Amino acid sequence: MDKEKKFFIRIGNHVEQVTEEIYREYFKMLRRERYLEERDLAHGRFLYSQFDNAYEDILGEEMLVDRLTEDICDSIVTKIMIEKLRECLSLLSDDELNLIIQLFYEEKSQRQLSEESGIPVMTISDRKNRILKKLKKYMENKK
Repeated sequence: MDKEKKFFIRIGNHVEQVTEEIYREYFKMLRRERYLEERDLAHGRFLYSQFDNAYEDILGEEMLVDRLTEDICDSIVTKIMIEKLRECLSLLSDDELNLIIQLFYEEKSQRQLSEESGIPVMTISDRKNRILKKLKKYMENKK
């Protein structure tokens, strides 16, 4: 009798003889997979691939929404709005445009502008609000 132990693993529909090292690693890997699945189940996690059999034409991963990519419609609307804003900004007087550029593009505070120009902060605030209302009216009428 052969005292040496033989090791077999099932691969698909076939049973193959393997070394003891391969046999142990194979079942170690299977046990690890089962452990991870049990842990995920205990914590309420699941794989989207589990939905693969639920729908014939769609893989589970295809049901995910990629929140990092911008929607094409949103991108187009944003570009149109930016172009419209540029057109409306060109309708402002030089002083109005200068104030908007300093506040919104150069990101200066109203207090900084007040100190640089000697104009009171409230006056700058009132001018900014008046210009923004004017821009809003231009944007609404520019269709």
